[in-house]
Amino acid sequence: MLKEMAVSNHGPGRAEEKSVNPDNMRQDGAFDVVVISPHLDDAVLSVGALIARLVAEGRRVEVWTIFTHPPKSTKLAKDRRGFGDYITRRAEDERALARLGAGYRWLDFSERIWGEPSLSSAWHVFRTPPSAAFFANSQTLTQTIVSLLNDSAATVYVPLGIGNHYDHVEVAFASLKGLLECSAFDRLRFYEDVPYAFAAGCRRRHFIARQKKWRTWAAPVWASPILGWFFGYMAWSARGPGIDAYLPIVNSLDWSVSSEPVGAFESAKLESLAEYVSQVKASGGMKRIAPLIRRAHATLNGEPIWSAAPSRTAPETGQ
Repeated sequence: MLKEMAVSNHGPGRAEEKSVNPDNMRQDGAFDVVVISPHLDDAVLSVGALIARLVAEGRRVEVWTIFTHPPKSTKLAKDRRGFGDYITRRAEDERALARLGAGYRWLDFSERIWGEPSLSSAWHVFRTPPSAAFFANSQTLTQTIVSLLNDSAATVYVPLGIGNHYDHVEVAFASLKGLLECSAFDRLRFYEDVPYAFAAGCRRRHFIARQKKWRTWAAPVWASPILGWFFGYMAWSARGPGIDAYLPIVNSLDWSVSSEPVGAFESAKLESLAEYVSQVKASGGMKRIAPLIRRAHATLNGEPIWSAAPSRTAPETGQ
């Protein structure tokens, strides 16, 4: 039986096991595809069209969202209030995934933005720790990924960690650890983290995404220059190591990418994304986001999915 963990934020690697709360899931039966989403909306933003297509093909898809635990305090800084209303955000997630026909699980880990030591600025979520040992949830997340891979035959999609967002990097790091432990190269796939993947600066600093670039004139951000400026500032704010520094072995894996065509499912993705009203509003609404998504699909020929294969020679795992 698959289990999740309740994680202490008082130090690295401290966790307490618990069973999944049935109130935090909607299942229509056994699943054969799982999409791991760091936050509510990440899966739809990144691979919403793929989810819609897989469901249309008869696949049973579940989205497992990692960070869904509300902050302890209701008194939040103005720049963080939109992230802290989990009653609203969970309701949005239910509606969005219902549009795609996917099930869901909320795993109730706590975002870095609510953790200790407290962040002096919300932009500091793009700063990763000096060592992977500081990721309080990584051991538990790795166990969750390993259990998923060992206890099911599901194909699993996880984020690449583009953008240096603390939470995304922690999930990607744990996923890669699980991949290597289970040698599940045939079943674990990596999607590009949207919107971070649209920022040229974010792509350049990521060990894999920098292999797939676009010409300057074709950049997705030309569809929304205001969001383009925002993404540029986001990339400038990034500090700290990337996944390849924590886990050097990933540099020696054989990586390949294919673009999943969106076709008619692009509309389903955008309709689903529009359900995340609280988050969409903060980015200027669908009038800014939709053109950006469409241009990115055209530039990247769909939604890029990366795969890793073992290499004959590899450096030792780092921590």
